Amino acid sequence: MQTVELTVELKIPDVTALTAASALRRRLGYEAVLVELRRSDYYRLSLATDSEQEALQIAEDLAENTNLFVNPNKHRYEVAAGVHNAAAATADGACAVNVLVTDPESGSGDAILGALQGRLGYRDQVSEVVAGNLWTVVLKADSREQAEAIAKEIAVTESRGEGLLLNPHYQEYEMW
Repeated sequence: MQTVELTVELKIPDVTALTAASALRRRLGYEAVLVELRRSDYYRLSLATDSEQEALQIAEDLAENTNLFVNPNKHRYEVAAGVHNAAAATADGACAVNVLVTDPESGSGDAILGALQGRLGYRDQVSEVVAGNLWTVVLKADSREQAEAIAKEIAVTESRGEGLLLNPHYQEYEMW
């Protein structure tokens, strides 16, 4: 069994991420530390193969040959083997923290899995799909620990003045 991450981003500027970044800077006071905010659709695929290379090839095929993940007219995508493969630092010394937001009750991963195993014929190859939104928060911070603490403040909504990217009452998150 191999795990592969598929991330899908818009080719054009993402107005959702731009609006969230503006709100964080102007309304929530993060203008001094928030360098950039990016958003992508995230899929963690559990694939029934022993080879990492074969798992990557299956994920590429899924991205390019199904209509479930990528519209080539408006998206670009990346496939990586393993879990949590995004870079943690940027060239200018800022620190990037990824926040994966999932909604366990939405059933979106199950719906994709059903389509893959059913009408698309990947029954023996795909055993699980986790779907969510991946926010990449690029911050000016003195340490990785400080960046993660700030990213958690930015992400988890505690009140009207704290947090923006997820509602902990019905959503779950992972940070790396």
